Amino acid sequence: MDNNYPKVEEFYSARMLTNEQMEHDRDIAEKYFNILKQAVVKDSPLYVNGDFVSHGVTMCCANPIGGILITGINPSFNPDCPYGCYYTFRDAIQNGKSYWKNKREQLFDNDNSLIEKTAYLDLFPYSESTQNRFQEEIDTNINFQVCVLEITLSEIERLSPRLIIAANKQTSYYWGIKKDSTWLGYNLQVVDKSKQPDCLMKNDIRLYQIVGETGFKDAKEDRIGQDKYPTTKGGKSNLLGAYFIDYALYDNRHKEKYSQRFLTPEIVSELYNWIEQNSK
Repeated sequence: MDNNYPKVEEFYSARMLTNEQMEHDRDIAEKYFNILKQAVVKDSPLYVNGDFVSHGVTMCCANPIGGILITGINPSFNPDCPYGCYYTFRDAIQNGKSYWKNKREQLFDNDNSLIEKTAYLDLFPYSESTQNRFQEEIDTNINFQVCVLEITLSEIERLSPRLIIAANKQTSYYWGIKKDSTWLGYNLQVVDKSKQPDCLMKNDIRLYQIVGETGFKDAKEDRIGQDKYPTTKGGKSNLLGAYFIDYALYDNRHKEKYSQRFLTPEIVSELYNWIEQNSK
């Protein structure tokens, strides 16, 4: 299964990026890829009957630490990269089309300083253009979801973002917006409107703060354990105190109906500055 798939080393060799970062991304990609190797075997506990299992890993690399994190659910399939690919957020947001162009217009415009501080992760870095189909396929195997999310969770904790933005409704679900589905184990608390920054006062954008990592129920299967990963805060999540914005990236087709739920570059910039000032 390995011969046709791109290597992280090849991606890094064409860019002025550090060996340390390359080794880290290579290790993460290998973990994701090893899950795919098991997912194609019918008698494997991780078996999933879906086209995406042959598409390899599509993953954002060289993510910055301690800034903004945007999370999606999974990448769309690109026929030009049928076996997956690696990219940086900066290159994608500046040169990409459609999805990435919309994200730039909605979040950054020409604010390159914020772009440099932004990381991107798909919770499941396996390409499938129809997200509903992808969700239906992975819903048939909870073990597959847990194994993938354990890798993603470790990377989220390493990145330690101050602000997380959910790029679609499905990713909000895995973060634990619904209290009966708390996969990543984060306890999200709505920030009272009176305590939010001025840039959000006239909007209906939902702002949460991560107040703990014990939001899951012990009897539930649909969660993963944060205690598996060493953190820098005495055994507690590195994301304690970070802020989370529920899905607010509607495209122009929804602008009239959801005008108060749109994120704009001005809101993102002011919100991030507010978070930085309050964290000092």
